[in-house]
Parts: sequence; structure tokens; C-alpha cells
Amino acid sequence: MDDEDVWSLVCLSVHVTARGQGVATALLESAIDHARARGVRILEAYPVREGHHVIDSFTGYLPMFLAAGFEPVRDAGRRVVVRRSLV
Repeated sequence: MDDEDVWSLVCLSVHVTARGQGVATALLESAIDHARARGVRILEAYPVREGHHVIDSFTGYLPMFLAAGFEPVRDAGRRVVVRRSLV
């Protein structure tokens, strides 16, 4: 697994006034489409588990990634490393 080439999605910045309106999900879907269009085989991200402070949430929350087809591959403390195959 770790010898695979991956693209990393490290930040989803959503203005405070736009939170809770599906903006992060739309950004994630666009990132998936962008990566797939460029031939990326694996997309990786580092979301936080629910219940952590908003200061940690710039990487997104785990349930959003799970709903988008990502799978947990490694526990990283308050974050979880998730991957999605794009092929």
C-alpha cells in the first residue's frame, strides 16, 4: 500500500459563513473529479474524527470522506488517514 503513488488532499478551506451548507462536500467532489481527470489512481486525505475543535477541521471530518467512498487505512491520533481508489 505505501509504495503506491498517491495525491494528498490536505485542506478544505470553507469560510465560517458558508459552513454547514455542503461547501466542503462540493470541494471534496471537485477534488476527486480533478484528480481522476489527471489519471490519479489513489487519493489520500487526513480528516479529523467528529468532536474535535473547529481549529482541527480544516482537513474535513471523517464522516464526509467515508460517505464519499474513502476507506480508513491508518489511525493517526485525532486524524485518520483515508484513501480512495479512483480507478
